[in-house]
Amino acid sequence: MRIKEIERTKAFSATIFAALLLATPGCLVRKVAHIHPPDQNPPQEATLAQLVDKINAWSVGIRTMTASVDLAPTAGSVYTGALTEYHDVKGFVLLQRPSNIHLLGQAPLIRTTIFDMVSDGQEFRLSIPSKHKFIIGKNTFHRSATKNALENLRPQHISEALTVPPIDEEHETPSYRVENQSRRERKRYYTVFIEETTPGHHTTLSRIVWFDRSDLEITRIQFYEPDGSYAEDVRYSYYQDFQGVHYPTHIEITRPAEDYELAITVETAKFNDPISPDKFELKQPEGSELVDLTTAKPEERPVGQ
Repeated sequence: MRIKEIERTKAFSATIFAALLLATPGCLVRKVAHIHPPDQNPPQEATLAQLVDKINAWSVGIRTMTASVDLAPTAGSVYTGALTEYHDVKGFVLLQRPSNIHLLGQAPLIRTTIFDMVSDGQEFRLSIPSKHKFIIGKNTFHRSATKNALENLRPQHISEALTVPPIDEEHETPSYRVENQSRRERKRYYTVFIEETTPGHHTTLSRIVWFDRSDLEITRIQFYEPDGSYAEDVRYSYYQDFQGVHYPTHIEITRPAEDYELAITVETAKFNDPISPDKFELKQPEGSELVDLTTAKPEERPVGQ
């Protein structure tokens, strides 16, 4: 399930993968393949209003999430010179809408911390113990042509993929159509195109949501930046029920501009339980070096400008 389409080169940030790459250079490699059986169910019918309701229901139905996950990052030529798949990393995710997220990654077996990261949607804080680094930065800008992967870390890409943004009826307009895949795949989809109207009355494509017509599950979301560049591709599969919440247990995130992929397998999950605010705080470890990316320099600019 590789996505090869790259419309424009643009340096977006790589969240978990960059941390794992920096912290675990000696990991052994492996290859994982997920084979999906051909669709045998007849296509279901749905109106645009019904599909919009399903998108919004996912978003509204999840206020908090506490999960243990398995992370499998894949690097492309930007970082390694060749496509490489690394060992899975044990991860823990805390989410609280609208924008709080806490991600912790541990090495297999020995369970030492590889990375620890929090974000409130505006600023992120990342600790990489093996490098004795503590990085803080804003989510809204990137440094162009940077060679330092540390400066590309952004957690909101993971948060957005896990929670699915609702449709803003005041500023976004949805439309839909039927997509037919090849006979070999035997798949049919509804695609909902969500266009956003900017303050200058310009209309841009924000995202495309794909529904499998065999069960009307969300199977894919493609995200676009305000300038039209292709930002992120997220695929969902293997849905399960978690205490009344229907949720995918396998999520694949692709960031074309950064040339990396991250597969998230949900092992356990609890939804809508209260989470203490202190769980989204992260203090600088004693003895670590502070890397402050919050102040933009002349070569830096906000994303999308």
